Amino acid sequence: MDVDKKKFYDVAMRMQANSSILFSNDCNNSNHGSVYLAGYVLEAYIKVLLLNYGETRFYGHVGETKFLNKFKRITSVHPEIADILHESNPLYPEALLVGQDGADDKSSWDVNHRYSVNIWGDMDFCQRVQKEILQLKTALIELRIQGVLS
Repeated sequence: MDVDKKKFYDVAMRMQANSSILFSNDCNNSNHGSVYLAGYVLEAYIKVLLLNYGETRFYGHVGETKFLNKFKRITSVHPEIADILHESNPLYPEALLVGQDGADDKSSWDVNHRYSVNIWGDMDFCQRVQKEILQLKTALIELRIQGVLS
C-alpha cells in the first residue's frame, strides 16, 4: 500500500476506533463527537478509493463543491467507483452522507450535516452511523487483503 493510501487507511481505522469509544461511553454529549469522527472514516474511505485510481489531489470535505466536481470527473472515467458508492450497494453510507434531515435525493451528499445540533441526541441515528463506519472499516480491510490497496 503506498504512503498516501496507507495514511488515509490508518486515519479511517483510528477514527472508527475513536468514534466507537465515544459512542460506547456516552457522557458529556459524546454522541456528537462520535458522529463527527465518523465523518472522517467516510472521507478516508472515499479518498482511498480515489487514490487507488490514480487521483492524488483533493479539495475539501465530501459534500463540498470542489470535491464533488472532482469526484464526478473521476467517476466519469472510472464508473466502478460510482458503483461502490451507489445507494444500491449495501455499503452505501446513507446516514453519513444524507442523514436524518437529508432530502430523499441521495445524489446530494453532505457529510457536513454531522454538525446539526438536532441529531446529536438521536440514538437511532448515532447507532446507524456506528454500523456504517464498522462496515466501511471492514470494506477497507477486505480491499487491503485482496490487494486492491497495494
